[in-house]
Amino acid sequence: GPGEFAQPDGGLAVLGDGRVVVRDPGNARMQVFSPAGEPLATWAVIPGGFNSSNAMYAGQGDTLVTPILLNLGSDIREWRRGMLRVAPDGAVVDTLPLPDAAYEEPMLEARLEGSVSRTSVPYAPGEHVAWHADGFFMHGIAEAYAFTLLDPSGPMRMERSVERPPVTAAERAEETARITADLRSTDPNWRWNGPAIPERKPAFDGIYPGEDGRIWVYRQGPGVEREDPVYDPSDPTSVEDRWRDTPLFDVFERDGTFLGTVRAPLEMSRSPAPVFRGDRVWAVARDDLGVQRIVRYRVVAGSVAE
Repeated sequence: GPGEFAQPDGGLAVLGDGRVVVRDPGNARMQVFSPAGEPLATWAVIPGGFNSSNAMYAGQGDTLVTPILLNLGSDIREWRRGMLRVAPDGAVVDTLPLPDAAYEEPMLEARLEGSVSRTSVPYAPGEHVAWHADGFFMHGIAEAYAFTLLDPSGPMRMERSVERPPVTAAERAEETARITADLRSTDPNWRWNGPAIPERKPAFDGIYPGEDGRIWVYRQGPGVEREDPVYDPSDPTSVEDRWRDTPLFDVFERDGTFLGTVRAPLEMSRSPAPVFRGDRVWAVARDDLGVQRIVRYRVVAGSVAE
C-alpha cells in the first residue's frame, strides 16, 4: 500500500514544491510524499524488479530522470540501459538510451542453475554516464581522463592530466578476497574468470552533477590502511576491509573551467550518491563503529590534495 516498499534502492528526489518522490522498483512504481511525509500518490511508471544504485534527479521544470532497463527480461549480458523522464504530474515524458560507445567493461561472472552474478574487475577502467541538470548526458571511459558533455547545443570534451596511483599488493589481495567471497555466494566453486586486476587505478571513477551546474569527477587516490571494526576472523564468510582509496574530487564549472581538487574524508561514502551544491556536500558517512549518518560537509580552500 502507500508508504510500503519492495526492494527500495537509491532513487529519491525532491521537487520544487517540496514533494518527495521515492523509487519503488519492486512494486514497479514511484511513490510521492508531502514535505511532512504523508503519502500523496503512486505513479506506475517504472519497470518492476530493476534495482539501481544510481541516483534519480529532478531536472529542468521538475522533470524526474531515473535509470531504467530498456530490455528488462533479457540476459544480463544483453542489458541495455537508459533514462526515463517523468513529468511532475507523473506522466512519462520519454525514454533516452544511454550513449553507446561499444565499450565492454572488464567483468567477472558466476552462474549456477539459472542464477547469475556479475561484477566489475576491481580498478579496471569503467564507462561512466551521468545526467546534468541542464538536460544532457555526461559520458566518459576511464582509460584516460577525458569525458564529454553531450550538450545538444554542442558537445564539450573535458580532459586533464593526472597521476594514476598504483594498486598495491595488499589492495589487490583484499579485492580478490572480496570478489571471490561475493561470487562464491552464487557458485561455491567459482574461480577467477576475467582479466587480472590492473597495476594502476583508473584515470577517474565517477562523474557527479552538482545541483548548481558544477561537475564533480571522482578519482581513487593512494590507498590508506584502517582498522575494520566489523571484521570477524572467526567467521569464514567475513572478509576484511582495511584499505580505503583516498577520495579525490576534481571540480569543474559548467563551462569547463577547472576549479581545483577536493580531498574528501575517508569515511564519506559514494553510495547513495552524494549531493553537491556550491561549497556544500551532503553524504552518508560511517563512524569508527560502522554506524551510518548523514553529514553536511563544507569545502575549505587550502593545500592541493595531491
